[in-house]
Amino acid sequence: MAAGSPAEGQGIAVLGGTFNPLHVGHLRLAIEVHEAFAGIASRVDILPNSRPPHKANASILPFAIRAALIREACAPYPWLCCNELEGERETQSYTWDTLGIFAGREPGRRIYFVLGSGDFEMLPTWKCGLRLPERCTPVVVPRGFYPLGRFQETALGFWPGAEPAESAVPGASCMRTPKGEVLFLPVPWLDVSSSAVRERWSQGRSLDFLVPAGVARLLESRRSDIACHWLGVQREPEA
Repeated sequence: MAAGSPAEGQGIAVLGGTFNPLHVGHLRLAIEVHEAFAGIASRVDILPNSRPPHKANASILPFAIRAALIREACAPYPWLCCNELEGERETQSYTWDTLGIFAGREPGRRIYFVLGSGDFEMLPTWKCGLRLPERCTPVVVPRGFYPLGRFQETALGFWPGAEPAESAVPGASCMRTPKGEVLFLPVPWLDVSSSAVRERWSQGRSLDFLVPAGVARLLESRRSDIACHWLGVQREPEA
């Protein structure tokens, strides 16, 4: 086992984001991560943020609706769950703060925080972004053409003295930094976006194969509530 490897099965993989709404790209990524971390992480948490500091809130669905959509998508998978920690907070959703709370609730368990290569490149703009490996093991998944060499160069630029190391995760590459390990995990990434889902939903078009079937049903059954946020349509007052 590689140096710094967690106890077998004691890790938790975390996919954070706005999920406005969750789509099949998110779900496929969760499956890929679950398979990659078999025997290392006991579960995968989808962690929706509540008040993202980098996005305007006007068109973002309320946390309760986004969480309900995620729970619907997670239902068929016993290893996948919606972690609603952010819904308990009234402050902005900074990853650094959330991971501190998460670690306090899961003592002794390594957290693998999954983020896209675009977000990885933006870490210096995050609150305590370059300290993230102190609270978790970041797992960078490439979007588009993002080779291993660029990941390594970026990591070295962020953390001088970083160097390649053996990874305990099959198929992943590791950079050991002065703050902790950072992994690079090349997995398929479906080219689906939440904005494309919202656009098609607003036009009354089919969402088949863009979101899980249960998510599509829930989006339709709550159309009037959702339209208030995605379309700015006010609900008619009840008689």
